[in-house]
Amino acid sequence: ILNRIEIANNYKKYGSVAGGGYIWHTTGSGKTMSSFKSAQLIATSGDADKVIFLVDRIELGTQSIKEYQNFADNKDEVQDTSNTHVLMSKLKSNESKDTLIVTSIQKMSNIKEEAGLQSHDIALMNNQRMVFIVDEAHRSTFGDMLITIKATFPSAVFFGFTGTPIQEENQKKHNTTASVFGN
Repeated sequence: ILNRIEIANNYKKYGSVAGGGYIWHTTGSGKTMSSFKSAQLIATSGDADKVIFLVDRIELGTQSIKEYQNFADNKDEVQDTSNTHVLMSKLKSNESKDTLIVTSIQKMSNIKEEAGLQSHDIALMNNQRMVFIVDEAHRSTFGDMLITIKATFPSAVFFGFTGTPIQEENQKKHNTTASVFGN
């Protein structure tokens, strides 16, 4: 993952599927630990301004933030978002403590220009080099919410973690995990 991020920086691959990818982890093999360590390493590498750990359910966000804080060297290293407004302020922030953010796909998909946001706010957020780490990448990532997020943040890089990748033979809406995240 770190290599892909470095390539995305050096070869201007931010915003392309080629900049991202997916990680196939079997159930019980340490996906949460791997995804957190990846997010933590990216956040401290200097190759991304924001690392967003995206979950598909609010309960998973609460569980993930607790697990991440247990793994973290400093509990303040991982930021939670209680609502979309808090999420936006963390995304616009230049403070180093706001680099690693855990949030839900629902909150993230609320950030869009037609939601009454100023285009200035969206531009501020898009000036950041963003990397999304998507938990359970086989769920909730083939619908309108991820499409909205990708449209709002066209320069972001996405990595999916999944135990059940969607392949050609079981594709959803003519997409596979590789076509959404890269391979």
